Amino acid sequence: MLVYLTKAYQFNAGHRLFDPRKDDAWNLQVFGKCSFAGGHGHNYRLEVSVRGEPHPESGLVVPGSVIDEAVQVAVMDRIDHRNLNDVLSNEYGPTPTTEVLILELWRAIAPKIPRPAQLHRLTVSETSKNSFDYFGPARG
Repeated sequence: MLVYLTKAYQFNAGHRLFDPRKDDAWNLQVFGKCSFAGGHGHNYRLEVSVRGEPHPESGLVVPGSVIDEAVQVAVMDRIDHRNLNDVLSNEYGPTPTTEVLILELWRAIAPKIPRPAQLHRLTVSETSKNSFDYFGPARG
């Protein structure tokens, strides 16, 4: 009897897709015009999906305010209207791609979802043509 709750958010951020360990020619070949100095920005859309069984008293998988607070801390306070090159760690790579962004968001949001519910999926849409999904680490 799993139910999936999805909430959507918007945030803005800039980045430059550029690996500082590589030369300009390599970066241009791999990242194209996204490697140009000065960077560029996106109006991102984030979807946060949580799964779980409805609570027997409230009927909720998790209160929506729990997800709102997790996104406020992980995204709005930390990333919104910032340069991703400055605010993301290098744990998933030196270039702040949306693939790296979604992994960092998972790491920040997942622990804030109270059990027995759990984070199921994140979707980050970078443009109307590009979106990225992450379903978390493999489950046993």
